[in-house]
Amino acid sequence: MDRGSDIDIDALTRALDVHSLRILVAIDQTGSISAAARSLGYSQPTITQHVQRLEARLGVALVVRTARAARLTPTGALLAQHAPRIDASLTAAATELARMLGRRADLVRIAASVDAVATVVAPTLGRLAAQQPDIDASFVEASDNAAALALVQDGRADIAVTLTLAVSGERHPIARRSGMRSTFLFAEEIIALSAAEISTAGGRIDPALLADEIWIRGEGSPGDLLVERLERPRAGDDIQVSNAAAAVALARHRVGTTFVAESALAGIDLPDGVRVWGLAPAVTRRATATVLVEAATIPAVESALRVLASLRPSPADVEVILDARRRSASHRARFGAPGPTPTARTAPTEESPMPFPSTARLAQAGAVVAAGALLLTACSGDPAPSASTALADSGEQIDSITVALPGSLSNLYVGQESGILNYYIASIAQEGLVAIDADGAIQPALAESWSQPDDVTYIYELRDDAMFQDGTPVTADDVVFSLNEARDETSSPGLAYYMTNVESVEKTGDSEVTITLTEPDAAFAKNMSTGGAAFITSKAFWEANDGNVGTASSLLLGTGPYKVTEFAPDSHVTFERSDTWWGEEPKVKNITVNFIPDESTRLLAAQSGDIDVAFNVPLAQSTQWENLDTMRVDYVNDLSYVGLYFNTTVAPFDDPKVREAIAHAVDRDAYVDKLLRGHGEAATAIMTPESLAAVYSPDVAREKLAEIPQWDFDLDAAKAALAESGYPDGFEAEILTPNTGPQLGTAAQALSQNLAEIGITLNVREVPIEEWLASLDASSDYGLNMMWYFSTLGDPAEIPSYLLGVGNPAAYDNPEIMSLLSEVGAESDPSARIDLLIEAETLQAEDAVNIPLWWGQSATAFANDLGMNDYSSFAFISSWPTQLYRAAQ
Repeated sequence: MDRGSDIDIDALTRALDVHSLRILVAIDQTGSISAAARSLGYSQPTITQHVQRLEARLGVALVVRTARAARLTPTGALLAQHAPRIDASLTAAATELARMLGRRADLVRIAASVDAVATVVAPTLGRLAAQQPDIDASFVEASDNAAALALVQDGRADIAVTLTLAVSGERHPIARRSGMRSTFLFAEEIIALSAAEISTAGGRIDPALLADEIWIRGEGSPGDLLVERLERPRAGDDIQVSNAAAAVALARHRVGTTFVAESALAGIDLPDGVRVWGLAPAVTRRATATVLVEAATIPAVESALRVLASLRPSPADVEVILDARRRSASHRARFGAPGPTPTARTAPTEESPMPFPSTARLAQAGAVVAAGALLLTACSGDPAPSASTALADSGEQIDSITVALPGSLSNLYVGQESGILNYYIASIAQEGLVAIDADGAIQPALAESWSQPDDVTYIYELRDDAMFQDGTPVTADDVVFSLNEARDETSSPGLAYYMTNVESVEKTGDSEVTITLTEPDAAFAKNMSTGGAAFITSKAFWEANDGNVGTASSLLLGTGPYKVTEFAPDSHVTFERSDTWWGEEPKVKNITVNFIPDESTRLLAAQSGDIDVAFNVPLAQSTQWENLDTMRVDYVNDLSYVGLYFNTTVAPFDDPKVREAIAHAVDRDAYVDKLLRGHGEAATAIMTPESLAAVYSPDVAREKLAEIPQWDFDLDAAKAALAESGYPDGFEAEILTPNTGPQLGTAAQALSQNLAEIGITLNVREVPIEEWLASLDASSDYGLNMMWYFSTLGDPAEIPSYLLGVGNPAAYDNPEIMSLLSEVGAESDPSARIDLLIEAETLQAEDAVNIPLWWGQSATAFANDLGMNDYSSFAFISSWPTQLYRAAQ
């Protein structure tokens, strides 16, 4: 290459090849030609020849050789620095090509220190092996966080899992690494384990009270952090250990006091006299996964990230910690998302029980509106019809229907895999003690009657004719067993939160079950439905399957009108009408639910006439669905809330004026009119109007909620507020949106455009649902977040309790609000409860912590000849197929 002429970039590009770049990296890492050859599995002459050819093509020396070593020149080091990113991009392209050609190319390497193995790496490898055996996942041990990140930076690993400590309420540094992308996974609390006889209240202790004890700690441990914070004088007397297991073992035998992550106590019984406390202020250990930006789209890497983000540590037996964990589980249960949807999928085989359309057929489906990149001004503002006219029931029997689920399920038991779509499917086969009707009122189900003799006692009388689908009768023992399993955080992590106020579940008669609460809870009664936590099954069935219910081999056993006949995880589930149900026989005989996460594939199946019911039609596609000749789209308010919230511990969002500026940049009306096409309503509160229906008409409910202070859309006011903040020149931030909610991404893009006008750069990144859910943790790095919450029961306190109560995702601490929420739980008068909630919402609105955007609608597509009685906000959380009928022609 002529050094005297202008540099030809194309010629340089053609001169490079990924294999030679890998050799440069190996030489840099090993320090010699021979060692690089051994690490790559080549002979030394081969490596030397590759380097010489690359040097000749570039016309510059890349390696300096000595008798026993080799090092890279500055040019060689530059190429080695870029090599991992180039390699990752080529790997991503090759992987996609291999998939298109029907070949396997799934490899992911996870690097971490030994501290992360038990809590993070081992569970991830196990889940990947069970759920996606086509992925070859491996572990690369690193000495510490820096070493794990270096392995990824150098291309020797794909994902680095790092663990860091943070103190609640204090700003923690947000690491931004060039060319790398970090995903927050979870945070677990640090606990104190000690035999010290100290009295504390509320399950937490100030570590200063333990300062005179001998501490068991080691380099980088929570104890070291606390020693530094407390400037503890007797730290020199402490016992040094190398890992948490050793620290716990010594503390169990009363050798000293230690501070470990809560998961370190998983499966460990503590002797009498050894106590466990949470810390005040709380200290958390944060788990983060980091990848090269170019590697994030490699399917195997993306799948591993989704599994990592879905992990939750085993909580310690400290009530204050358990309560926060349950609240987190509460949102995951109520969010409108399906269970795991593996990114890396193999092409269906000829024997696949549910064939998907080919790529060629997909291409014929027509253009679909892209999510997340549309300008609101480009959308039509004309709303589509909101509902179809009532259809006449022909009275005919229906042999079968096919339902399209916009997600994928890997387990049918809601306690193990929770999400709004899981509720829809489980309620086909299972029942609770009560049911919720179209108006949200409680109706008999397995219990034909119930009574409440006092504020904390509920007595249920079971119906005599209730049977399980295997023909065995439902007993009080079965109900007690099922509800106790729902209380268990190990067997039912998705339901346990809703049973935390339960003191006992007892059989008090041959057909009588009595539930006693620890304190009054006006919302509890609805929790005994399949919209809450009551999924009654047979004790004998559960024990025969060792509790592994809801799987392809064990299925589900319930009391509902349909029994499960086949379940293929991430593919489909089938039901047939049961002759054991106590109610009136439904008209539909057989139901097939196909899991079709891809929006275009769902639309194509509808166009082909292969679908009778489709849940959650995307609003961005609603016009195309409405134009189908064979289907209609019905809309209904779905009790969902969408809003922004600010993490008050993450700068710059801890500045009230910054929050005020962003609140004024929100154009709710445009979101509803342009983005949702009128299928929604600009929200004035966290509570939805439907949740006030027990007391107020819809119009009066809206008037009451509109009394809560509002931040009007006003960019001039936004500029003025930012000018008064600590960031008058603006700043840059990132917001994540879930890939299952494209309308959230589009709204975030519109907000980004408005914020740009006042000097704030907001980068919007769409991520898998698991990553988005993880980012909602108050310990995450994200200060500006989207909230999307579905309430199945419509209780007015449900969403405010999550967003404002103990352990809320905004880390917002307002004692007055906490006191009001406590009163709400004990208040039995519906009107008084609503007044207390409005008072709490007023206080938070003044602080601009949660900014309501809209109350949503769900769109369901039905075949033109299929009618549904009582289609409402509560339609799909009870035995909804019983309401289907064939329309008269």
